[in-house]
Amino acid sequence: MVQIRRRIGGARGSVTFGRRVGGEIETVGVAPVPDSQRTQTSWKIFIVWLMASASATTPLIGALLFQYGLTYMIAAIVVSWLIAFIPAGLTSEMGRQVPLNTLVVARKTYGWDGSLLFSILLTIVGFGWFGLNTQVGAEILAAITHSSVYLWDVIVGVIQVVLVLFGMKWLERFYRYTALLLVAAYLALAIYLITHYTLHYPGQTTPMNWGTALTTVLTFSILGWIYSLATTTRFAVPWEKTKGRAKIPYFLAPSVGIMLAVLVFGVLGAYSQSATGDWNIALLGAHISGWGFVAALGAALAVIHTNAMNLYPSTASLLVAINNVHKPSRWQQPLATIGLGVLGTALAIWGILNHVETLITDAGDVITPFMFVILVDWLYVQRRRTPATAFYERPNRWRDRVVPSALIAVAIGFVLGYWGDKFLPSFFYNVLPLPVVAGVVSAILYGVAATIWRPPHAVPPQQ
Repeated sequence: MVQIRRRIGGARGSVTFGRRVGGEIETVGVAPVPDSQRTQTSWKIFIVWLMASASATTPLIGALLFQYGLTYMIAAIVVSWLIAFIPAGLTSEMGRQVPLNTLVVARKTYGWDGSLLFSILLTIVGFGWFGLNTQVGAEILAAITHSSVYLWDVIVGVIQVVLVLFGMKWLERFYRYTALLLVAAYLALAIYLITHYTLHYPGQTTPMNWGTALTTVLTFSILGWIYSLATTTRFAVPWEKTKGRAKIPYFLAPSVGIMLAVLVFGVLGAYSQSATGDWNIALLGAHISGWGFVAALGAALAVIHTNAMNLYPSTASLLVAINNVHKPSRWQQPLATIGLGVLGTALAIWGILNHVETLITDAGDVITPFMFVILVDWLYVQRRRTPATAFYERPNRWRDRVVPSALIAVAIGFVLGYWGDKFLPSFFYNVLPLPVVAGVVSAILYGVAATIWRPPHAVPPQQ
């Protein structure tokens, strides 16, 4: 009898543990985030984006702008933040105002079918970068540890998939609890660089081209992440629960976190490039006796931190695309995460994604016009008053299925951003960041069109 009771107790314990683990897997999918899960503070949002931006490849910015010198590189990063912190803050706060995935909000801006196109595109972009960064991270870790690239592909891929399965709640905790480990690892690399190499202040060798420098920094940082901001801040404290000046930290947290990582890692990359001829300071770990493990740990965390935030928005985008044509179910999100993660890791191992990297990069030129139009629509057309439930009402009229003015505005913005340096005056790409010019033009065009021909989802000013 005692043995039977022990077995029953053990079975109950295992079921309870399994249920607890299963209950922590994020299954919210495309639905509005319940208020009980909206608990992230501005500090936690800052840590999330600081760690997501502190990639093993972020020091590359130091090499990309190396010819302009360290002073101009730092200035370009600061100016980039001044240009982008307002649209980043508005996008971030949109997630607190209506706790929805960005692509769900796009259903009103572009119409039900119009948003489907962008959901598919952004799924591919996020999934593509996930696979590419998995491969880059595996190569760095293999070089540091003198082991198999394929082994690291699998290890990094599995860890990232598991993290994303547990969603934003546990991703935020992972970022917060491993932040000091990442800082310690890169501090050790910086100390090794200082003590074993002769450092010289990276000076300017090429005349400064502000347009090129700002475009490089912005696309490498805030503009590359902007469509993901609301997807994460939908788990933050609701907008209406913060008053007055308390809103400012929430507004600034994502952009400051992203750009602080770019600034610090960019400086490390510039000094590494100057001293060793290679921007990738993490590779110094291969030469540090006894510290190689620390360097490998730092590089691994940097890869996982960033790439989890590629897979998470890609999953969210895929779920919106699926929901446009199929009723959502509880386990769609975990299955989508596993499917994208396994496929992305497999394609990275096979090297297929290296052949489509240019396509993935070019597709990213759509993101800035896409988001700037959404911001105009949310602030000026919807006036931040559309209830969350309205984004799930399947349209019956063709006018609600496609909003031509929004799609045309984005198309024009893409043309300007992709080919603008071929026909625009040089001021728009040698002085100004061309992607931002394209986004602003798209926003203005849509705003004018929305004033003349009010979209069906427009909220009257007097309401």
